[in-house]
Amino acid sequence: MSSSNNFNCWRHLYYATVLLLLAAASWISEAFIIVAPAATTKKNMMRSSSLRPTAATKITSFPLFATPDNTNDDKSNNQSTTTKKKLTHADITWKLRPPENTSKLARLKTKFGANVLQLYSKLKGKTLPPVLCPKGGRAMLEAYYREPGLLKKRRRMIGRFGFTTSRGPSNNEIDTTIRQVYNINPPPLSATIAAIIYMYVEPPYRHRDVGSLALTVISAIQSVQAVDFTVLVAAGDERLVEWYEKNGYVRAPLLQEVMGSAGGEFGVTMIAPVGVREGFFEECDLKWW
Repeated sequence: MSSSNNFNCWRHLYYATVLLLLAAASWISEAFIIVAPAATTKKNMMRSSSLRPTAATKITSFPLFATPDNTNDDKSNNQSTTTKKKLTHADITWKLRPPENTSKLARLKTKFGANVLQLYSKLKGKTLPPVLCPKGGRAMLEAYYREPGLLKKRRRMIGRFGFTTSRGPSNNEIDTTIRQVYNINPPPLSATIAAIIYMYVEPPYRHRDVGSLALTVISAIQSVQAVDFTVLVAAGDERLVEWYEKNGYVRAPLLQEVMGSAGGEFGVTMIAPVGVREGFFEECDLKWW
């Protein structure tokens, strides 16, 4: 009799836990952007990471404003890094966070929701996307690194990067830029667009490829969100623009006014296709929330 009561007690507890997880999952679905698998594979031609600008349309000169800007990665000349090795994804832990100015309570809710969602998916045998982004349209990526030989020392944050996570609509200027630069002709206003807002790497870790690695992580995250292209404003001198070009970006003068930098007041507008290679999330230590 006692064993029967114990069994019923555990069964009721199990059902109560499942109902609680279902309720939590329903609430969480309102807090995260969950992109349908079909959406992440559409328009493969436009979202291929192999897209490259055509030689005939590559812009070789554009008026720049030399705005001092140390918020980007590898263009500071104030420090010699000849003895510092380049970092790889194996060295860095990436953490996807809510954007800056998010309240502590909102951050705790998001973290709790992510943990519950992961637990619920395991119990139900469902597979989550490699990364989930919160609703609201923006996120922050943090880079953490621990120096070799400091086993007891915690990883320190060496960079942070702000970007959008929602799929923004295209416009005529973007469509024209895509046709001219990449020699493809998407249906009018069909391309989906995201943006990089800022990039910052701590001075001791510049010139070590942290910024380049961050660009690949951001591109992968936006790719999961079914974004086709990402845009940014490179606020700095010619060397910074050239650094972005080495990382796959192309100058996009038609977007200067669209991006709020008419005449180059705040920098040079640039664009790049979004993509992620197979197996990327297995080699990249990316934690969300």
